[in-house]
Amino acid sequence: MKATARGSVLVLLLALLGCASGAPSKRESVTAPGADLAAYSTFGFQPAGEGPAGSQPPLSIPDANVQNAIREQLVEKGYREVAKQPDLLFSFETSAYVAEKISNPVRIGVGVGSWGSNVGGGVSTSMPVGKEGVTTATETRLSIRAVDQKSNREVWVGTASGGIGQGLDADTVAKAVDRTMADFPSRRK
Repeated sequence: MKATARGSVLVLLLALLGCASGAPSKRESVTAPGADLAAYSTFGFQPAGEGPAGSQPPLSIPDANVQNAIREQLVEKGYREVAKQPDLLFSFETSAYVAEKISNPVRIGVGVGSWGSNVGGGVSTSMPVGKEGVTTATETRLSIRAVDQKSNREVWVGTASGGIGQGLDADTVAKAVDRTMADFPSRRK
């Protein structure tokens, strides 16, 4: 096999492997029509709900990790957290879902050999049929919502899908929140 032919096969192989790799997590956000998010200056967190005897339930470790990561993002973008009458109230939720992924949609085989004085080479491809090559994995979707407290209207929502697991690892949670809030604007001064 000539060097140019081997180079072409290598380029084809790398291109197909690039197509077969898993896609990055999906992220999207939407801002309410007419909402000027950069004009807000303060934020707070929506109460989680009522616990026993009308008290607020304790903040779990995973929820504290998400809340801390949201706080860090907003402070970095120029917003200030206040306890009373914030401009924006933030809430979040996580949900798990089962995603089917094609683990290896294309299989490629490359071979070079000789018999006597003749040299030969071959390339073959195959595709899985049915459920072969399909794996299922539980993924987590993080949704973060911002509500204008005065009008009681949702003004922004962002979601990202990926693996944040149980939310116990603060670094993993911070990366997920960063992806989710990537489109939330910095405060206008």
